[in-house]
Amino acid sequence: MNDNKQKTVQKEENSNQLEEFKETGYSQDSSKKLATIDLLYSTILGVIGGFISSLIPFSLLIKVWYPLTGGTQLISGHHVIWASIVYGLTRKKRNILITMFTKGIIEFMLGDVWGLLILFVNVMEGSCLAVGFFWMEKIGEGETKLGWGIAGGFGNFFQAPFFWILNQRWHLHWTLWVLAFMFAFISGILITGLLGKLVKEYIIKAGVPTTF
Repeated sequence: MNDNKQKTVQKEENSNQLEEFKETGYSQDSSKKLATIDLLYSTILGVIGGFISSLIPFSLLIKVWYPLTGGTQLISGHHVIWASIVYGLTRKKRNILITMFTKGIIEFMLGDVWGLLILFVNVMEGSCLAVGFFWMEKIGEGETKLGWGIAGGFGNFFQAPFFWILNQRWHLHWTLWVLAFMFAFISGILITGLLGKLVKEYIIKAGVPTTF
């Protein structure tokens, strides 16, 4: 009998500790506050994203079968997926900006050709993604595949026209401009949104605690 009571008490203590860890010490009423674990998630994902974006030439996968200008936008969503993952783990939009800011710092330190401008681009993408999730939450699609897809597409879209205008590609046919912007939006839907949601779900299933 005593052994059964001890096991019951131990299970309850373990359950309470797990629940407290998942909530990171905050009640639901103060869930908008940033906890240390929020900053840890943002920093880790930002650093990983910065290294991968800088050192792995994903564009080569596209150029093999689509050599035309603008085709690399099809995989551009991998630049922003880190922000959608951190949002899924924390439900805090400010963590999106922290993640993208960290990612931009890493890319700058690794010698990105755009210099400090890459920091602005990352923050711009993060801001667009945060706005996308904000509106998806407003219409009740914050946790659906549709909502994540649209938010991801919105978050990844604006870097395409920004860079194309910056590079002054006025000599290119207008159809290439349309395709580039369309590819950026599609990449945002598939990679930033849908793949980001899938990765987030696998991370949670693996036992990584959320902070909401």
